[in-house]
Amino acid sequence: MFCNGFGGSYAGSNFFMMAIMLAVLLFTVYFAYKTINNKNLNLAVDTSSSKAMAILNERFARGEISEEEYEIKKSQILK
Repeated sequence: MFCNGFGGSYAGSNFFMMAIMLAVLLFTVYFAYKTINNKNLNLAVDTSSSKAMAILNERFARGEISEEEYEIKKSQILK
């Protein structure tokens, strides 16, 4: 009497709930994949350009290069 779910048959309610659970599972897997993939790309960029940016920042702080040169070189590094 009270176990009919959304007014449909018991089998229909089970299918509906399984479809929702499957959609949530697929969304979770997709979100996890995108997050991991994005972190891997960011790590690759950070490791290759972080040392170059540190050197560039040091040179700018010591006054070896002008602000114009700094901006140009920074944009080249971060490409």
